[in-house]
Amino acid sequence: MFLKMKTPPDRSGITFEVGAQLEARDRHKNWYQATIEKIDYDKERVLIHYRQWSRRHNEWFQWNSPYLRPLERVSLRRQGLNAQLSQPMFVSGSKVLACWTDCRFYPAKILRVNKDDSYTVRFYDGVVRTVKPTKVKPFPKVSFSCYSSTGFTAKVILIVKLFVEAEI
Repeated sequence: MFLKMKTPPDRSGITFEVGAQLEARDRHKNWYQATIEKIDYDKERVLIHYRQWSRRHNEWFQWNSPYLRPLERVSLRRQGLNAQLSQPMFVSGSKVLACWTDCRFYPAKILRVNKDDSYTVRFYDGVVRTVKPTKVKPFPKVSFSCYSSTGFTAKVILIVKLFVEAEI
């Protein structure tokens, strides 16, 4: 009997291997630099060691946990490591999806690119915030090719199209 070995998910910026660096959120909702100590392929989880903390604080996380994220570029610079620029660079006036405090992405417009590579954006509801480059992604291109005999689909598509074309 041959069992297929499970593989970690493909998550942007996170490499699931022993010694890989990332950030993890502890029980007190604080984010810390961490490394992967062990990988449990059967239970689909990783043992995280919070850097500069005692090993007694090590914690198991599921691979798909929202409490694991890539190491921020600022943290990489402090360590003297080269960050790979996998995020596209945006310019002022670009329509993007930017991360809000609920960790969801919403339509926004870039007002300015800051010296630390962060972006000042205006969300569709008018709120202005500064977000890290890892929290900005391209606005999706929408194609309109659905039709319905009831006309309902056409109205929804028209509303979506107006929203996409609207100035944020």
